[in-house]
Formats: sequence, C-alpha cells, structure tokens
Amino acid sequence: MNKYEIVDNKIDTIRKQQLSILNNVVAICNKHELTYFLDGGTLAGAIIYGGFGKYDDDIDISMPRQDFEKFLVVCQDELLPNNYLEYYTTTADFSLTFAKVKNRLVDYPEKYRPNHALSHVFIDIFPLDGIRKDVGIKTSIIIFLNDIMKKMIFMRNSTKKKTGIKTVYMYLLRLIKTEYLFKIYYFLFARESNSAYFTNHGGRRKERKNQVLKREYYFPVKKMLFMGSYYNVPFFPERAITTCNKQYINRYIEKKTFSHIDIERL
Repeated sequence: MNKYEIVDNKIDTIRKQQLSILNNVVAICNKHELTYFLDGGTLAGAIIYGGFGKYDDDIDISMPRQDFEKFLVVCQDELLPNNYLEYYTTTADFSLTFAKVKNRLVDYPEKYRPNHALSHVFIDIFPLDGIRKDVGIKTSIIIFLNDIMKKMIFMRNSTKKKTGIKTVYMYLLRLIKTEYLFKIYYFLFARESNSAYFTNHGGRRKERKNQVLKREYYFPVKKMLFMGSYYNVPFFPERAITTCNKQYINRYIEKKTFSHIDIERL
C-alpha cells in the first residue's frame, strides 16, 4: 500500500466516524423535535456530490439558537458513550462560539497545534442567531462587535501557537474568566428571536464574513441526500451558501487541500 492509499484509508476512517457522530446528533434532534441543517462545505458537498467532496475533512451543521441551546442540555445524557460535547459550558477555556461533538476513539491531527497535539474526530454545530436587518449601520456594528468578541475568546483560550504581542494579549485576556466573556457575547448577540434574518456568527469568515440570510431561505426544511442518507437542509440550499459569495460553490469544487487535517501526521 503506497502513501496515498494510506492517507485515503485514514481519511475514510475519519469520515465514517464523523457520519456516525452526525447520525447520533440527528437522532437526538429528531427525538426532541429540534431543527438542524447541513451547512457550509457539508451542504455544498450534498448539493454537488451527494456526499463528501475530495478535500472535505469535517461536517458542519447549524441550528436556530433556541434549538442549539436545547440540544446542549439534552445531548449530555443521550450522546453515545464515546461521543462528547465540547462547548464553553463543558470544556474549560473553550475558544470557539460554536459547539463540537467529538468521538474519543479516533484521533484527528489538526493543523497548527503546538507540539503536534492530537484532537479527536468531530463535527461542528453552529447556532443561527436572529438579526433584524441584512444591511445597515446597526447590522454592521453588530457584525463588527461580534468579530471582536470572537477574537477575544479565541485569543484567550486557543492552544494554537502565538508569538510576540499576541502572547501578551492572551495573558491580559486571561484576567477575565471565559464565562464572563460568554455572558457578554450572549447578551449582545443571542437574544434576538423571531427576526426576519439569520446569521451564523461562528461560521462567518473570509468572503462570507458579512453574510446575513433571510429566514425564509431556511424554512420549510427539506431533505437532501448525503452519503446514502437524507438529512435536513435549508429550503433554498444554494442561497444559504452563495448569498454573500457567488463563487462559493466554484471555489469549493476547485479546492485542492484539506482545511483542518494535517495529512503529514495521519
């Protein structure tokens, strides 16, 4: 077996475990009538390939904020024995504003980790927060402040390598407890409900950093094939991933590298 076959086999093992995690999460959502959607690259893969693209190395789903918060509670007793939740409520010094469900049986060598530390295989779960308008001064201020808060939480808690002024900034931020930063975050960004628009603050980045979507793009929920099974997707799936970046799908197809996995350590 050559090097490329070994990598392919290990990627396949990781993807199978990610699908297992996804199915566990979906079963919990179905049991408790919680809404979820395939999102990001996973949604793009479903649209184009009916499954993983060649360089997909994670699974993304999203949930309206209220469903997300309910999931955080009920999943604690209903995740399979080797699956576990990572969020600031369960994990000390958590650095992200979205959640992960991981499986402790399969290692996942992420890029840019100090001393080549290994993580566990995971899927990402993003809360969809309500926002009143898609454009305007208030919306721009909300997005700007949200970016600042995300960077503060990430800088305080991330284990990724830092140098110089970033290290100093990290130690200054550690004078503030993580839970206090999240209380501010929730107060500023997680209180809007029944609005006409959604934004995925945790997933906003690069060309999609200002993305605000009409709620009507998501509902009613419909099903789409992904790796042999049907999962929830937005009613207008293409609009959900191309509204702020018309070239998103083309760039996804042309992708030539893995986003998270360090293949040299597989």
